[in-house]
Amino acid sequence: MRRKFLINIAFLLTVSVLVKAFWVLGIDRTVQNVVGEAAYGGYFSLFSFSVLFTLLLDMGLSGFNNRAVSADPTRVKLWFGNVLLLRLLLTAAYFLVTLTVAMALGYSGRQISLLLVLMANQVMVSMILWLRSNISGMQFLFLDSLLSVADRLVMIIICSFLLWGGVSQDPFRIEWFVWSQTAACFIVMCIALVIVIRRGGVSGVRPDARILKSIITAGLPYAVVVFAMTLYWRIDTVLLERLLPDGAQEAGVYAQAFRLFDAFAMIPVMFGGLLLPIMSKELSAGNNIRPLATTAGRMLLVPLGIGAVTLACFPGEILDLLYVAPAAGATQAFIFLMLALIPVSIIYIFSTMLTAAGSFRLLGLITMGGMVLNITLNLVAIPSHQAVGAAFSALVTQAAVAIACVLATEKTMFRTVALKSVFLYLLMLVLTFMAGRLLRLTGMPWMAAAVLQFLTGMVVALTFRMIEPLKSLKLIFERPDSI
Repeated sequence: MRRKFLINIAFLLTVSVLVKAFWVLGIDRTVQNVVGEAAYGGYFSLFSFSVLFTLLLDMGLSGFNNRAVSADPTRVKLWFGNVLLLRLLLTAAYFLVTLTVAMALGYSGRQISLLLVLMANQVMVSMILWLRSNISGMQFLFLDSLLSVADRLVMIIICSFLLWGGVSQDPFRIEWFVWSQTAACFIVMCIALVIVIRRGGVSGVRPDARILKSIITAGLPYAVVVFAMTLYWRIDTVLLERLLPDGAQEAGVYAQAFRLFDAFAMIPVMFGGLLLPIMSKELSAGNNIRPLATTAGRMLLVPLGIGAVTLACFPGEILDLLYVAPAAGATQAFIFLMLALIPVSIIYIFSTMLTAAGSFRLLGLITMGGMVLNITLNLVAIPSHQAVGAAFSALVTQAAVAIACVLATEKTMFRTVALKSVFLYLLMLVLTFMAGRLLRLTGMPWMAAAVLQFLTGMVVALTFRMIEPLKSLKLIFERPDSI
């Protein structure tokens, strides 16, 4: 179980770092620098708004489907036609609700036109996630890993031609960026559909009202979780754009700080996506997942925690490196968002355990609480502190949800966190931070200081035996029958 996870997460991280790093630093950042803060901020706000009601596209089907197919792969063939029909109906509901709310909020005609394309993209993204849930549920984890970065890879190719290929004499427009997303999502969706049909043995679409009802009933608790998490992840940008007089500009400022947070947050997301089918399968077989949870937790929390503290120590330097004209307000927001990566990592380990165990009601209560907390904090903080207030709200919300997920796991499953481990982890972060502050005082180039700070943190982690890379390598290269 642990060997399978280690092999697949190593491959997934390698592929994702190569593709997504170029996407974030080479394409997405360049687009914002080219089109300007106001144009990108308007797009970023509309994109976040298009995400808010994606619950209606999925109703928790992807996460529920992943867990169910992992326990019984034959469900792909049985459920495919029913879920496909349901998704078509949900798409109509998504368009109706999203457009109604957009018009009620006073979005203009041009904004509605761009929003429609972004909504179509969300439909395809949601379809891809559902198709991937079937693929990973059937334990084709290698294929799922490739599909997880395929859309970004296609977009890199398209946007590279548009940005640097000299295909047009006109300046790059934000609409081109959105349309490239449409093309990439459509291509990947078609590929994923063919894989599911062939590997899942789907021979036709035969909806069954009884099966359809059971799927909806079973998936609703997960839908609550997805809705609440989506809202408290994306509502901040929408509130920035709607609550402030210069909302689009301030959303662009927040996007500067948010970009690296969003990129690094994909690492916990990948861990959760890979852990869910494995944990679900093991729990359905009556096996103990605690060793896997411990291994995954250490692999994720230690390097990402050290990296988050290191990045938070050099906010101005990093933003100067990324942007032509970084905004002053983005610096403090960047610090809060980098620190938020630590609770985000905790959430994706422990919420995945709760999901695999079927504790949807408890997880729903936690995420709904996080949603209410986040909206309340944003309504108070954004009018007075703009992007910094939104970032602080995100940090507080993620920390509260992380603590709740840990306590819920301890109460309903098994004890996973020792006080000694918590103390050593916090001490490691403090020592890493202190090393960064001391290195800044030396006057050495900031990149060298950041590298030394990160290495110092890793040495501390090795000293405390919080990570044991040699043991992990031994496990990877052992023969499967010897485990």
